Amino acid sequence: MEVKAKLKSIRISSKKMALVAGAIRGLAVPSALDKLPVINKKSAPVLEKLLKSAVANVIDRYDNVKAEDLIIKSVIVNKAMDIKRWRPAAFGRAHPFRKRSSHVEISLTVKEGVKAVLRDKKKAEVETVDLTKKDKPAVAKTEKKATTKKTDKKKEVKKAEGPEHSRGNKKEEKAEAKKDKVKKDNK
Repeated sequence: MEVKAKLKSIRISSKKMALVAGAIRGLAVPSALDKLPVINKKSAPVLEKLLKSAVANVIDRYDNVKAEDLIIKSVIVNKAMDIKRWRPAAFGRAHPFRKRSSHVEISLTVKEGVKAVLRDKKKAEVETVDLTKKDKPAVAKTEKKATTKKTDKKKEVKKAEGPEHSRGNKKEEKAEAKKDKVKKDNK
């Protein structure tokens, strides 16, 4: 039995991560969990969290297994993608540098003499609804008719206004209205 936990693209260089990984490789899980908080490195809490995740994976998949029964079989640290950046230098120049990152994989096994029994996967019963057999609501049909009536009204209004109804004609109408006012005032 072997259970893995992976962590990808951690913004810590693989060399620095490998220092701590080497310290816990091959240890029993409880002793590794005791040792990691004491190590004064940036990667120690990251590996501790990953180890706890691997233990949770084992407990979730197998019956009769405790954290005390597990051993760290391997800790693999690989190089991940580098982020390229520039550092300002003298005389207006710039020097390139890389922010390195890493991938980590922890695999756990059970100590000799401990039997790990796979848990039965319970299939949850899910109710399914056949959407093809349901009737569509009649409301949608009436809404379509209402929208066609609105467009017909708009067309009728445009026809009533006619093609001569434009901006130039409005100016003429205003001028005529002013003339009518002047005539009424004169009377």
